[in-house]
Amino acid sequence: MTGQLAAATLKDAEARIQTIETYKLILASGNSDYAFTQEEISRINSMYDELEKDVYTISTRDGSLNMEIGEYDIERTYWPVSFSGSYFEKHVSIEKDITLLYSTLMERRYVAEKDMADYQRRDYEFYVTEYETKIRSGEEVFHAEIHFKIQKWVKPSQYRFVPEELVLYKTAKQERVIDTIKDLPTVIWSYKPEIEYRTKKEIDADYQRTKRILYAESRQAAKNEEDEVISEEDNYTGRRAIYFSLDTFRNKGSDPNSPSISKIELNSFDAALTFGIGNYVFAGLELCFDLNDQTKKTIYSFGGLLGGSIELFKIFRPFIQTGIAFRTDDRLVYKAGAGLDLIIGHMLITGAYNHIWNNSFSSSNEDSTEKKNQSFHSFSIGFGITW
Repeated sequence: MTGQLAAATLKDAEARIQTIETYKLILASGNSDYAFTQEEISRINSMYDELEKDVYTISTRDGSLNMEIGEYDIERTYWPVSFSGSYFEKHVSIEKDITLLYSTLMERRYVAEKDMADYQRRDYEFYVTEYETKIRSGEEVFHAEIHFKIQKWVKPSQYRFVPEELVLYKTAKQERVIDTIKDLPTVIWSYKPEIEYRTKKEIDADYQRTKRILYAESRQAAKNEEDEVISEEDNYTGRRAIYFSLDTFRNKGSDPNSPSISKIELNSFDAALTFGIGNYVFAGLELCFDLNDQTKKTIYSFGGLLGGSIELFKIFRPFIQTGIAFRTDDRLVYKAGAGLDLIIGHMLITGAYNHIWNNSFSSSNEDSTEKKNQSFHSFSIGFGITW
């Protein structure tokens, strides 16, 4: 939306209101009982429509919005910024304080000083000093705009100032938005003298219209609060990932409880896709390329996964899972286990332990019971992407 808002300015809004009120005043000619004709009413309504259709802009660049930037707060890693302005014959005043984080201005994640590597500390100190110098010298590091609408309100000559957003732009080779603030208050004021031009029917219609506007805004505010809570507390949905992993197993050998490393062998290369169901449950599909150690023949298995997971500290995701798969050598594989995902951005590193039961459903009499029914421990590690 912000890229389309440069056409209408504060002066446009002020001029349109002035035109409406002056036109009404000329028609009434000081007579408060003047009866407006239908043609005059239609003309005034069309001017109100023109006023309401546009989104207007107040900007620090043209001086209509004042901006003061305080000194950088080293402990809290932000610049305090204050915006102010007075408009529409001082009926509308804006006073808004925000904090401009170092990470927001630099468009990079802030690393706590105690965790900084030497090069990160040098970069941090350099950029803070550089931007402080630019700001104190009056150089434009960023600029701001408030986008707003004007609505005709209930009483005669009454207007409502409706700010939609305060947008911060970083001044660079390619100017871009770095932050958007929505929680700006609306203001209602009346232009003097108040001149009523509407019929009773139109007054009633305007009253119902304002009720609908306020109801819609209250519903939207409630939804925004709900979305914010969901965003902060429940933004994790199941285990959504696509990943590839190498799977090893430990043969039973002569001693199934032996931890001997020599008994660990490569079992399969796996590809999996999982989908979140609700906040904690996930289901998925798994395709495996298995290596039969005796025949050296590549076999395949395809099956499904079902499990549960939680997210800890935004980067760890412990999970439990169970699964079933069919192999091309007439075996049915069951597994149950647990694992841990490490999440770095959208990159996923995963590791898991599973206990696997491998049963043959072949009717061949040559298969012994031991060959038909096998179980072993499995360990896997892999990588992929998550969202």
